[in-house]
Amino acid sequence: MSISKQNREASDDARINELLADDIQKELSFKIRRLPGNLVLRFQIVNVVLLALEITLIISNNVQTLGFWASFVTTSTRYREAVKRTRLIYAIYPTSLDRYHLWRGWIVPSALAGGGYIAMSLLCLRHELYHWKPDLLQHYFETVHASRLGRLVPQSWLAYCFRIYERKHKAYMAKHIQRRAALRDSAQFLKIVRVVSFNLLISILALLLWWLLLLRTKIEADDPLTLPLSYVPPLQGVVWYLCNDFFYFYPHWIAHSIPDEDAFYCNLLPKPIARRLHSLLRQAHKTHHRAKANLGVAAWYCSPWEQLLFNLFPAFIGPLLTQVIADMAGVEDIWGTKLVTLYVWITAAAVSSVLAHTGYRSVWNDPGKHDLHHERAFDPKAACNFGTMGFFDWLHGTKSSIPAADSSAWKAQRDRQAALWEASRRSGIALTEEQMTVVKQPDHSTEWVVKDT
Repeated sequence: MSISKQNREASDDARINELLADDIQKELSFKIRRLPGNLVLRFQIVNVVLLALEITLIISNNVQTLGFWASFVTTSTRYREAVKRTRLIYAIYPTSLDRYHLWRGWIVPSALAGGGYIAMSLLCLRHELYHWKPDLLQHYFETVHASRLGRLVPQSWLAYCFRIYERKHKAYMAKHIQRRAALRDSAQFLKIVRVVSFNLLISILALLLWWLLLLRTKIEADDPLTLPLSYVPPLQGVVWYLCNDFFYFYPHWIAHSIPDEDAFYCNLLPKPIARRLHSLLRQAHKTHHRAKANLGVAAWYCSPWEQLLFNLFPAFIGPLLTQVIADMAGVEDIWGTKLVTLYVWITAAAVSSVLAHTGYRSVWNDPGKHDLHHERAFDPKAACNFGTMGFFDWLHGTKSSIPAADSSAWKAQRDRQAALWEASRRSGIALTEEQMTVVKQPDHSTEWVVKDT
């Protein structure tokens, strides 16, 4: 058979799968199968989990108590008593501290937020294992096989490992937003770990101060089992999100905006004060942008001042503010901050911070908005996406339309890829290399601004 005839047959086979995939994408059953993943991608995994928790709250308040929260409180109390009975704690812990409820107001939220940050960082870090090009790994495998010890390892084992890595690498490159590696070497990674560990310690101490401030209000700390009314957490969540976005957006925007006549804060403040404010905030923020590509564990890779001003204060102010307002209005029983809502908020804030910095688009997380912010961070004309929710970015015209377009294109590619695989299964015709690599991240490398700070 001539080469030209083989090429024609291969082209015909590819066209058969393409036409069949077109029909599959129109099928209702295919759309239904794709719906859950697309919904999670659209609304993000944290919001989906929050919705699930709200549904359980509605059921517990109106249908039947599910007992999840009561079980959590009981288990937490059992651990607290076990810790207090240990020889060290028994010797140094004064019983007079019991009235401050430090376990449920400080230790538990610290464990939830810190544990959530660490666990999500480790989950997202595994993607970085597949950044090496397969050619480089193959060279290492060949070197190992040529060594005296490597000859004892069957070649088939090395080939099997290489095929697994090659497949994982393709999946990684199809989902990784930036083309640059997030880590240069192990020294940089260890530095990130040291800085983040110190900021975790700062966060734990800040949580203690925050809880002591909440105790100055009428927050219900003695009876943690009481669940909030079903409509309260969503409304509180909206207020807390707006507070978080407000107090995160403006310092962040000022840190990236040159103090000239076009900067909004220069029209509100005397120029010397505006310049000084910009200098202080930029100095506090620049450590965070030293990493040239996003990495989940580096979400809190920043100066201590930034950790306090950019990460912690915006998250803490909402619950404290609503509790104070509820106390003043005399409706703290209904609108006061409940411990269960507080735990969910703190954990969601820590996990969301990591997810925004993964640099890795997946079916349950799309960090494209904040990734674009990092790519353009030091270009005064193109810097964008300074907030968390996007409301204040929309209000001030700093919200970029690129992440939404990229996400939509990636979703369409994933749907097309799934349809092609289904077409291949039905037709029995193997997909071409091009058909197997439909999912590709949009490349904005020409727009990157690489600048050491």
